[in-house]
Amino acid sequence: MAASSGTAIHNTVEDLCNLDISDRDEGEMGWLHSTAREALERNWKAERQEFLGTPRHPRWKSEMFSKAHDGLIGALGFLFEKAGLSKRELSEVSIQSWRQVQDIVLETEATLESDCGRMMGRLDLLLLDPSSSEGGVGWIVADLKTGRPPRSGLDEKVRRQLLFYRDLAKQRSPEQNSITAEGWYSSNETIYVAHGPSILEEAIDAWESMKVTEEPFQATPSESACSFCDWKAWCPDWWISRSEGLLDGSRMFRDEVTELVRLDHDSGAALFERTTPTDQEGSLEGSDYRFGAILKGKALEQIKQFEQDESGGYLFLGSVRVDGTIVHMGDWSEILPWAPLLKSTSY
Repeated sequence: MAASSGTAIHNTVEDLCNLDISDRDEGEMGWLHSTAREALERNWKAERQEFLGTPRHPRWKSEMFSKAHDGLIGALGFLFEKAGLSKRELSEVSIQSWRQVQDIVLETEATLESDCGRMMGRLDLLLLDPSSSEGGVGWIVADLKTGRPPRSGLDEKVRRQLLFYRDLAKQRSPEQNSITAEGWYSSNETIYVAHGPSILEEAIDAWESMKVTEEPFQATPSESACSFCDWKAWCPDWWISRSEGLLDGSRMFRDEVTELVRLDHDSGAALFERTTPTDQEGSLEGSDYRFGAILKGKALEQIKQFEQDESGGYLFLGSVRVDGTIVHMGDWSEILPWAPLLKSTSY
């Protein structure tokens, strides 16, 4: 939901920056407030359709629109500041003032590619920086952030992301002396500047280390590595570590590897049996641990489809919600065949 809301804000800023106002009277006032809201509503609707069309999603929170609107106003405030305009209400922005904003926008949603063609970045805004003190007009690589702002300085991952965009822009335009990378956090209306030497060489080294190999990388299971990993359904090491108690299996939302014992198609009530690893290759056997589950929405549709296909086998249950002794699964969950990847399929 947070990602969809952020995308709606990003797309609205892009739409407004590229808005054709060439035939409008420069003194016209009171237009930006309604135009911005209409654009946000259009992008909000598009994001909602895509959100609900995904196979796994929680509830769409319509009440978050007002927060997205506040985020949009914060983002536009940054543009006013960079264009040398005082902070103002959207209803007080004239066509002439918005042209002044558009004049500093070089690119929106720009794709930057390294000279070697191995790496790519997609930045939100590339702006002129008339206030640059390094001779001539500088550039600003701006990345709009709609999530939680940092408590002090930039998070290291965000800092490196911004420097990566800056370095790609410098490589593409070596004649440009001054390029600054900034993270624009709309929630607290604060701009954070990323400082540091070039990281392109490190990025290329990282790219080299990710080349496809016949054997999988050595697994390093840990709470931080495995908590939000999307590859659990294909990683036998994760389930071995979980079964041996090396990983926490007591969270409210958790993942399981199971075998379906029975399913009531009408009520969605199911009984699963947790499996036990028998080797390092992902082989499993049953156990004495069984748990009941209530399935609704797409989770119920998926499990019915597995039964209909008569595919059998063990199942990976992703993001099950535990409430006491009962597990709940719905649109936010996923059901996949347990199929560890032991060799590369494209080597």
